[in-house]
This record gives sequence, structure tokens and C-alpha cells, in this order.
Amino acid sequence: MGRGLLIFAFLVTGGLTLILGRPASSQRRLPELEPIVVSADEAESLVRADTLRRGEVLAQVLARHSLDPADAAEIVEELSRYANPRRLRAGLAVHSQWTAWDSLIDLTVQVDPDHEVYFVRDALGWAAEFGELAVRVDTMIITGTIASSLYNSVMELPMPSVGAQERIERVMWGIYRPFQWAIDFGIDLRRGDTYRAVYERHLRRDGSVRHARVLAAEFTNRGRTHQAFWFDSRREYFDESGGSMKMVFLKAPVDFRRISSRFARRRYHPTCLHDRRWYGDPGRLVGRLRPHRRDPARKRTQYPLRPPELHRQGDNQGHARQPGPADRPRRTDGAGQR
Repeated sequence: MGRGLLIFAFLVTGGLTLILGRPASSQRRLPELEPIVVSADEAESLVRADTLRRGEVLAQVLARHSLDPADAAEIVEELSRYANPRRLRAGLAVHSQWTAWDSLIDLTVQVDPDHEVYFVRDALGWAAEFGELAVRVDTMIITGTIASSLYNSVMELPMPSVGAQERIERVMWGIYRPFQWAIDFGIDLRRGDTYRAVYERHLRRDGSVRHARVLAAEFTNRGRTHQAFWFDSRREYFDESGGSMKMVFLKAPVDFRRISSRFARRRYHPTCLHDRRWYGDPGRLVGRLRPHRRDPARKRTQYPLRPPELHRQGDNQGHARQPGPADRPRRTDGAGQR
């Protein structure tokens, strides 16, 4: 009995010693950790994209991006240095970059299909920088054979990414332009003639074409091969020997792009309202200027078709004769005569 009490007392004394001798949790020394510093560049950012809708102004788009009215007014004022905010077209993109704690980092406003204005906040407010949008250069090798005409051959080329308008205005005109002084594309082409061209396209982010041209072309007509190479410094084409492809006179009497129809013995005349012989139609290029120099601001005047009853002594093509001084009514009282 006395031996058991002695052992119990020893265990109780040892347990109390361990409990009382252990330091309190408040007195423990925790490991020191280095603070984590995250800059605005390293933080995860959120990009918000929006477009200018029809009938909207830029301030409404900035309000959707949670910008303060004061910041929006300052951004519009800075933008006016590079573009008129009231003339921005619908569909232009606006991108804003935000941090994880909802702090605006920068803002980008597209002012036209090829340029944008970049805004960033500094110590004095908002600073703007005007820049050009990046493009992707796509180079293609075009090879074709003439079966009926250059137009039909270009339209049948296996180029899914090239639309019909681009084929006519860029590809066909790029092949025709350097050889228009050596080949009459109206009557000189033969079945089996071949051509090759290096075609360069500058594509925007949305896939539209900013600029395109033929860098080099080769055309074999009637067994004779013609070659042309584009030089940026001179802005024209030269042959393989260094001579200019441009000559004094064109091979054809009329620009090939302006011929919209051929000769026909019977064709319905839209003005005379009956079938008659047709000697060809020099078409008009919509939105294009003539090769010689002229004022780009000058607009072309379009005259409507005159009804048949107004045709008086027209030419043999059925075209109306414009009234001249001889058509003015004469005075019979002798007034105004010298």
C-alpha cells in the first residue's frame, strides 16, 4: 500500500514538472518570413474589351469600363490631340487593363483601322501615345494559265482567303500594271499563256487587308517571257536588266481596266430601247482616279441617263448631245445685237 502511494506521487510530481516547465505559447519564437512584394506588372491583370456602338460617344464606352467622369473627360481631351472624338466610327475597339484589386493600369482606344492611342496614368494624370497597329505579312506565290481572259483566270485561282474584290483590284491589276506597255490584254492574249507572281499582303488583326501589291511578276505571251520587279525606292517596276517597264505609250489604246464589254452586233440599248450594233463600252472605275495627276478632293460628276425623247441629233452610238450655245432661244426683236 505504501509502495503504491509512493509510485503515484512520483508520477504526479513528474507530470506537473513537465506541464509547468513548458514555455507558454505566447513565448514561442515563430520563424521569420520575408515579405512578398508584387508589382503592378507581375500581378495578374484582367483585360476588358469593348467596341463603340452605333450612336454612342466615347464617354459612354469609358463609363462601361468603370472610369470616373473626371478620368473620362481627361482621356477624351488627350485623344482630341490625335483624332476627333466625335468622328470615331462604330466598331472601333477599346481595351482596358485592370489589376486583381480593380486598379486601372492602361487604356487603348482605336481611332481608325490602322492606328490606336495608348493611355497610361503617370504622376501628372493621363499620358497619351499615338501608335500604329501591328500587321501580319503574308506572301503568296500565284501561278495561273490563260484559258479565255486574265479576269477569268484570276477569279479561278485557288486562293480561299482572297475575296473577289481583292482579286480584281489587287491581284489582276498587279499583274496587268507592269506589262501594260508590252502586252495588249484585250487582243494579244492566247490560250495557254501563263503567268507567275509574288503577291504580298499586310493583314490587320481582324483579317482585313491594309496593303497588298505584286512584288515580282512573270508573264509568258505567245512564247515570249516578260519579267518585272518592284523597287520601293523608285515606286515602279523594272525588268531583269534594270530598265524601266514604263514606256511612252500603252500597248492598248484604252486602259484595260476601263473596258467593261466587247463588240457585239446586237445589244439592247438602255436609252434607245431597241437592239443595235455595239462598238464597246469604256467603263468607269468607281472610286478610282485617273493615271494622270488631278486634285484628289475633286469629285466626279455623274450625269443621269436622258430619256429617249430628249435625244436630238445624237451621235451614231445613241448618246445624247449636250445642249450648247446654239440651242439657246434667239431674240427676234433685234435687242442685244451690235
